[in-house]
Amino acid sequence: MADAGVTGVVAKLGELAAEEATALLRVDAEIRALRRKLAYLQALVRGADRQRRGRASELLLLWLRETREVAFEVEDAVDEFHLRVEACRLGARWRRRRRWWWGWHRDAVSLVQALTTQIFVRHGLSNQISKINERIEELNQNKETYQIESSPSEIWSYASVEVDPEWYEDKYVIGSRESEFAILKDLIINKEGDISHRAVISILGERGIGKTTLAKKLYNDPDIIKHFEVHAWVCLPPHIRFREYIEIMYMQVSSQVPETPEENDSTIFAPGNEETTDMEFKLWQNLENRRYLVVLDGLVSISDWNSLFAVLPDTNCSRILLTTHLNVKEINHIDPQIAPIKLPYLDEKHGEELFCQRVFGTIEPPEIYRSKGYYKKVHSISTGLPLAITVLAGILRSKLFPMEWDVIFEQLESNGQPKPVRSIWYLAFDDLPHYLKSCFLYFASVSENVILYPDRLVRLWIAEGFVMPKKAETLEDVGFDYLKELVSRGLVQVMEKDAGGSIKLVAIHNLLHAFVESEAQDSSFLEIHHHANVVNPNAVRRLAIQNYVDGYVHIPNAFPKLRSLLCDFAEDQRSSSSSGELQPQSLWGNLAELCSRACGISENVSSNTLHGLHFLQGSRFLRVVDLNGLKMQKLPDVIGNIIHLRYLGIRNSNLEELPSSIYKLDNLQTLDVRKTNVGKTVDEFWDIEALRHVLAEKMLLPDCSVPLNNLMTLNGVVPCSLWDEKNCPLNNMIYLRSLSMSGISAAHTTALSAALRKMEFLLYLNLSGEFLPSNMFTTSSMRRLQVLILHGKLQGINDLPNDRYVLPNLTMLYLHKSEVSQHFVHKLATLPCLVEMELSAVSYSETTLFFDGFLSLARLKLEKVSMLKELVIGEGAMPMLSIISMYDCDSLKAFKALNGLEHLQEVAIYNMPEIVDNIKLQDEKLFSKIKCLTIPTIVTDRGGFPGRFVRMLDQLDHVVRVTVASESRCSDM
Repeated sequence: MADAGVTGVVAKLGELAAEEATALLRVDAEIRALRRKLAYLQALVRGADRQRRGRASELLLLWLRETREVAFEVEDAVDEFHLRVEACRLGARWRRRRRWWWGWHRDAVSLVQALTTQIFVRHGLSNQISKINERIEELNQNKETYQIESSPSEIWSYASVEVDPEWYEDKYVIGSRESEFAILKDLIINKEGDISHRAVISILGERGIGKTTLAKKLYNDPDIIKHFEVHAWVCLPPHIRFREYIEIMYMQVSSQVPETPEENDSTIFAPGNEETTDMEFKLWQNLENRRYLVVLDGLVSISDWNSLFAVLPDTNCSRILLTTHLNVKEINHIDPQIAPIKLPYLDEKHGEELFCQRVFGTIEPPEIYRSKGYYKKVHSISTGLPLAITVLAGILRSKLFPMEWDVIFEQLESNGQPKPVRSIWYLAFDDLPHYLKSCFLYFASVSENVILYPDRLVRLWIAEGFVMPKKAETLEDVGFDYLKELVSRGLVQVMEKDAGGSIKLVAIHNLLHAFVESEAQDSSFLEIHHHANVVNPNAVRRLAIQNYVDGYVHIPNAFPKLRSLLCDFAEDQRSSSSSGELQPQSLWGNLAELCSRACGISENVSSNTLHGLHFLQGSRFLRVVDLNGLKMQKLPDVIGNIIHLRYLGIRNSNLEELPSSIYKLDNLQTLDVRKTNVGKTVDEFWDIEALRHVLAEKMLLPDCSVPLNNLMTLNGVVPCSLWDEKNCPLNNMIYLRSLSMSGISAAHTTALSAALRKMEFLLYLNLSGEFLPSNMFTTSSMRRLQVLILHGKLQGINDLPNDRYVLPNLTMLYLHKSEVSQHFVHKLATLPCLVEMELSAVSYSETTLFFDGFLSLARLKLEKVSMLKELVIGEGAMPMLSIISMYDCDSLKAFKALNGLEHLQEVAIYNMPEIVDNIKLQDEKLFSKIKCLTIPTIVTDRGGFPGRFVRMLDQLDHVVRVTVASESRCSDM
């Protein structure tokens, strides 16, 4: 697949041609000419890429491979040129800073040196461009000499179809799987009571048939939620250690049950006289004598099942829901008393419903599509596989005319017979606009079954140069448009949405992941390594290391052409972190061991000597370094010489400091050092004007004098000095969209309040401190704010002059120790978009809390509001409320709902038996919706993808998120 390679180089040439340095060196004309040649070549390559899906000649494949190599040569030449120009600029800037001790004669010498360097660099680039032009001419000549057929690709018409905003959700369960859903729900709840044992209910079917979608609907069903005390969803990706499965399950279960006393002996004997680990025993304890539901999603090995089954106690009326593509014969011993449910392919009627939903949304399909027999063709080609129907609908939904549909169907048929289903994946990829192909291939850089945050994904796309700027839009906005288009084409799944309906978590189906991984490898777009060593480091341009079990993968000393390094391995729960919390274990290998051995360091060597990354010195072209789980305390100082670097992520590690050379990274857009011990960096770092996203734990924010107009995300910082209205670093960051800051004192509030009045683009605000400003509720600059999280007392909150609050887009509000009054709550009641609200720990200062209004509120949580004695929901208030959660409100005795709460699904109450008894006496309808919990859980856990294994790999930023989730595992569709 040469298209992505050529497209990226053409974009890079355009980026370089627009720069001032290029014009200064007078090579812009040559670059523009080369760009034009490559653009023409690109059109031919796209057509050839389509042809290679069929019976392509060896000559065509050879021509495509050589074309890709030429594109790589252009990229190398451009990056080498850019590297030298930036080095020259950096040297000039360094000399200007020391001019006070440099004499005028040294300035003159420096000027001569700079001019000499420019001439040398220009001459070198001109020579390289001349050689590349010769290669392009040779390619064109070979194409004619050997009569290689490659016609330019056709440009399809494209129209954005008006659809229901919920169109991408899998609603086919309601129709096509209605009977299976009813049978499974009855087996799980078993109202008749004839299934008293721990039942194992199996959903069978091949990949893409809809097993996980059906299981997710069951898991989130309100009746099933109330029926069980403990719930857990465990995805079962292949090739990981058994203890990883235990850790995934234990972390979910332990958040829902009381902690068990620590045992003195580290090795405990569980029932059955088998020696088990401490965690296995604790998991057993947490589930024993409790009615639980555990979903095991994506079982691929009977041995895994036998091992997992042994750690789940045989508690009466508990249920294990299993999804697997194994056949009946392989699992017939699991529970002989309950026959497995095997999902069939969709019949033509239900397949048509799913197809029309994905293509037309709520719009009635034109009759011409039925009269031409298109729906029958869809069923014939897809064989009724839901995933195939979805992806085929994604291709056709953007085609305006039936004639274009005819061409698509012709490509998916051979002699009137449908081609294999995988042909749909090929066509869907070839049909992508060129700017989306690299973005889609990037999903190969993560392991199968990983759920991704769109924010982080888009940041990586931008750093790679995949996202093209558009007028009046930020790069992040354009990147999210790219992601939405991939979603609309059925190639990316939306796993969860936030309170405002925006995309929160995404994933790619494992059938499509296998295709993307193969395509990325074949096209040299990305090298992916699991357990094998990197064989040829001199040719690697992007490297993703995905190590599940073995902790050793040899990393050579240099990758001379490497642009991106993406690694994710086992997070060390014992590593120190500023958060001080036990961190969940990753599902991918052990990068600490990897780097130890790669650097020739013994495993027993003290962590103080583990620095790793020695290969950086020979990898000058790196743009992206993203490492998760690396055990290290210091980055090598050579990182400052990699001046192409745009994305630096070192997460979940012992990293304690950043090298002083980091200020040299003039192109750095993203710094991500969350869950590390990094507390500060050099002040010059904050002079990097290219900065767009800074994510940390508790990094000191010094005064900075440079306007950071590109900075959009500033999370995990603390003020390092006293501020006044003129001396506040936030005054230079007025375009922020996400701000998270802790350590705020009364001395900071005046300056912070003034800075907030300038931040008109802010979407997410999280402030923590002893005292906080309160003007964010009344200033018009906060009109775009969607999420507001406040930990601390609000200064003057009850004395604000305005009668109403100006937060028209606020969807989520969290208050902790804010000491607000009933008057404040009355003002909140008029906010039109507020969906979630949480009051926690001294956040409310009166004994009676009356709710009136709140027309959009769906979720309400009260936690440790100790002074509250009575809660009243007025008539007509909260008509959309679906979940109420109350935890440890010791004084709360009365709860009155005067409006019926028609949409209420669940009342979760923890450690408040008296109020449960009172509700039982006063309101039977409300009592029927109570679920008594043993320990609080996150209110919004069931809003989307259920029970996910939480790893804090991303925070709330660009598109605002309501709950902090993490990348985790999913399985079949």
